Amino acid sequence: MSDPTPENGNQDHLEASKAHARAAAEEMRGAATEAAREFQERAGGVAGEWKDKARTVQQEIEDYVRQNPTKSILAAAGVGFVIGLICRR
Repeated sequence: MSDPTPENGNQDHLEASKAHARAAAEEMRGAATEAAREFQERAGGVAGEWKDKARTVQQEIEDYVRQNPTKSILAAAGVGFVIGLICRR
């Protein structure tokens, strides 16, 4: 007759391995969640800075156009002409 103890030992080892795998997966999930949260916070801060910079640049361009309307119109026409030439090819 065979001894049932080795089978129970294998079953215990299997259950312990499953528990360890679950614990490792939970730990990895927690670490990934924390990393995602930190990334989101940093990205939100960078996005806010870029929005502020974009507003500043937009305001500077508007001020320049108001102070130099003729130059602005000629520059826009020149850029449009160059883009037209590029698109024509």
